[in-house]
Amino acid sequence: MAPLLAADALTAELAAHGLHFVIGTEPAPVTPRLTPAELLAALAQQRDARLRAALIALLLDQPALADATPAALALLDGPAQQTLMLYYTAAVILQGKYAARLRPLAQEWRPLPDRYAAALDLPAEQNPDARLAQLGQRQREITGLAANWVGTYENTAQRFLRRREKEARWAA
Repeated sequence: MAPLLAADALTAELAAHGLHFVIGTEPAPVTPRLTPAELLAALAQQRDARLRAALIALLLDQPALADATPAALALLDGPAQQTLMLYYTAAVILQGKYAARLRPLAQEWRPLPDRYAAALDLPAEQNPDARLAQLGQRQREITGLAANWVGTYENTAQRFLRRREKEARWAA
């Protein structure tokens, strides 16, 4: 199991990757200290829901990190593995849904491979809203929590997109 990082340390790691999705109190390091797999694993096992949701924003922003998900899964067990697979799959669906807005904003663009939908027993639905609903239902079944998971996924994507769109306007 990967070591559990303090929320501020993980927020600083995200900032070092150029993602200012969660505001912390510690200054960001100049360069990332964690490998991509360690960062994904650390986010997946966080108790802070904002940091877990940052998994989605990070993958939307830097889809090349998808290559590190198998190694990140190997660092985790049980619920944290499921969280990584669920949030990764949410990012896959959201990337397709918001591709037109994401392409000009993401640090880099490439499609996220849909690696975990089969493992999560998600049917191959093409409509992104229907897929998100299916994923939310699956997350309710897996976690036993009757949360609005679709709202969590969508809120994360919208917050990320608004932030990146503002940053693009500031830079213009």
